[in-house]
Amino acid sequence: MMISTTSGPLATERIVQTDEPAATALTVATSSTMRTILRAPVPANPGDILDITARMQVTNDTGKNIGVGWHLWVYDVDLQPAVPVAQRPWIRIAPWTADNVDPTRHHMPIATHAAWEVPTGWPTGHRAMVVLQAAAFRTTPAAGETVRVDQEYCLLTIRRLTPTP
Repeated sequence: MMISTTSGPLATERIVQTDEPAATALTVATSSTMRTILRAPVPANPGDILDITARMQVTNDTGKNIGVGWHLWVYDVDLQPAVPVAQRPWIRIAPWTADNVDPTRHHMPIATHAAWEVPTGWPTGHRAMVVLQAAAFRTTPAAGETVRVDQEYCLLTIRRLTPTP
């Protein structure tokens, strides 16, 4: 596939997918305690465009109205010297989005998309870890309250588009 941008034509270089969620539940909290749901590494060089689509579904068996928020991030997998993941610079590539899953709705499909141009300062040859994170929240959560992440509906797809000579 070939597309064109203001910086010239791009070709699909690689497609990376994962359907294996890292979390099976979101603990309901009073603030945005983010959990990684899906993640996948992809090679990235300055000028590449990562076209990212993510989807998941949550099920609310609490009987209460629960807010669920989500967004996409990237970080440098190959950062040297080795830095713990939580301490690496994370770049948010899609806005925070949220909705409510109430007892009558019960299941809530979630979908998001972003196109991210790898910045000029990105180290050539380093992989970008693309991450879908989500959080569940309400004003007065009960201890042990969770919203289920339905594994069979999780999918993260990353299309790496590279500049063509």
